[in-house]
Amino acid sequence: MKKYTLLSLFMLALFFTGCDDEAPMDQALYPESVYLVGAKDKIIYRDLNLGYVQDTVYASVAISGSLPIDRDIVAEVKEYPEAIKRYNDRELGTNDILFQNLPLDIYNLPAPIVTVKKGEPYSTCPIYVKPATLHIDSLYMIALKLKSTSAYDLAKKDTVVLMRFNIMNKYSGLYYMDGVIKNLSNPNDSVVYKSPRKLQAVFDGNTVRMYHLQNEWSKGATDYRPNYCFNITVNADNSLSLVSWQNFKILEGGGTYYPELRVYDLWYRFIENGVTKKTRGFLYKERKSDDEQRIINDWMGEHRKYD
Repeated sequence: MKKYTLLSLFMLALFFTGCDDEAPMDQALYPESVYLVGAKDKIIYRDLNLGYVQDTVYASVAISGSLPIDRDIVAEVKEYPEAIKRYNDRELGTNDILFQNLPLDIYNLPAPIVTVKKGEPYSTCPIYVKPATLHIDSLYMIALKLKSTSAYDLAKKDTVVLMRFNIMNKYSGLYYMDGVIKNLSNPNDSVVYKSPRKLQAVFDGNTVRMYHLQNEWSKGATDYRPNYCFNITVNADNSLSLVSWQNFKILEGGGTYYPELRVYDLWYRFIENGVTKKTRGFLYKERKSDDEQRIINDWMGEHRKYD
């Protein structure tokens, strides 16, 4: 009987001890702090659509911690443009294109005071941008930093985020050119080629710039842009208009865009080294599976023209 009594008292003591201890997951495992999402990686990427008069991108303010926050947290975001210069000085060479702050007259932060609601992990700060005046071959950023917070500490490290912008529209992106180039004075003199092509948005929501045959320009290579680029505009009826970009000599061109297939069927006549030539082919988006790619390959085979 004495042994059973001692065991009962021991179990009762354990019960009351357990009641006094909180479960580990009910306690804050580390101090909360307020930070800008992406600051750890320094650069975040945002698209600006030239098809919009005004586009909106977002920065996010978040609260670190193991538990949901028990109150609203108010934080203020400010611009920190000197971080862009610091990035250029540290990361880029003297011959590189340097990043520049977005022109002040085309963007604004309408609500730099951000409230992270009780129980929520983050909230967003909108940035309104009018992208039409941005130049295709310039590099743009804005730099943001937290100025203050109503509770908890601001993150001690990685406090600045650089937001880098990619100018795009619904017709831009990575495509593949499947085409043929013929010498019009000697049709037997032809080049068949398949090559990736990045279509870069220019001017508006319907126009992209493309490289003709030559490799796209990159650091350390010859700048092909003035002599080997042209613009493609998708018209309201999905017909194509092609015009030269600077020095590339397009005589005429046209074609059709098929939005359901994301395919350009195009042709253009041009002059190269005094010789008149013609390109005809397809620009298509790479498909996600072999079956989907086979469908688009069959479609191009059926619609291919050899004139």
